[in-house]
Amino acid sequence: MRRRLGGVSYAPMSQPAKESVSRGRQGAPRLIHCAYHKCLTVYFGRVMKAVFNRCLPWSSGYRHYNSHLDDFYAGFDAQRVASVNNRALDLQRLGPFRISRFIRDPRDLIVSGYFYHKRGAEDWMKISSPTASDWYFANGRVPSELAGKSTSFTELLQSIPQEEGLLAEMEFRTHHLESMALWPAEHPHIAVYRYEDVVADGPAVFQQLFDFYGLSPLERRLGNWFARRYSLGNRKPDPHIRNPASGQWREHFTPAVRKAFDAKYAGLVKQLGYPAD
Repeated sequence: MRRRLGGVSYAPMSQPAKESVSRGRQGAPRLIHCAYHKCLTVYFGRVMKAVFNRCLPWSSGYRHYNSHLDDFYAGFDAQRVASVNNRALDLQRLGPFRISRFIRDPRDLIVSGYFYHKRGAEDWMKISSPTASDWYFANGRVPSELAGKSTSFTELLQSIPQEEGLLAEMEFRTHHLESMALWPAEHPHIAVYRYEDVVADGPAVFQQLFDFYGLSPLERRLGNWFARRYSLGNRKPDPHIRNPASGQWREHFTPAVRKAFDAKYAGLVKQLGYPAD
């Protein structure tokens, strides 16, 4: 009896067939995705959860580890696809791998994060007097503006001018931006995809990503279908997304914010291939 999931008709696998697939993947490259907070992590997760957790649960599934690096190293090889954010990985600890990376202009990450955190979109942003352990899951640095204050990140951003808020957001992003610089410029088993290209044509980028992963024909068909379904062009207004446009930093960075950013990260912008102005 055939089933239909994600617009694809297929015959469910028998238990011997599932075991055969599992044995066949032993020693195969681990499929890993790395990105950053406010860099299409929700889109990627929706596609992967639909394919590997809902449609193909026998595949070992998909798991997102946020920025829990220790948990990731302990468990990533148990999933068909695993993802982790805001980190640079120790490639020597992975065995055979295929890593996909989504990157975004770090200046736009700061702007997007500022507005997202200012409205308190997630509970962790509302923790009063947060500590490093409170934010370990996001690999965020507690801004100095919060030191000794019984207030939350959201309350802080809502109480100070935007220029100061962007500087606080930049400080929060310290570990994220530093990790960007630690990745190799080129690697045969790492594929880098730009935020701008995913926003422009997500399904096309996912098709390239699935080819790079070496997915099965069924996995690719399901993945392509869900990449189209969840693409930004097909979704209703999403509270997670304020403005997907690129280059927003040009509007929001004041000379003081630009100077502070360039003093630390001008080389990172060049390394990632984004224009200086």
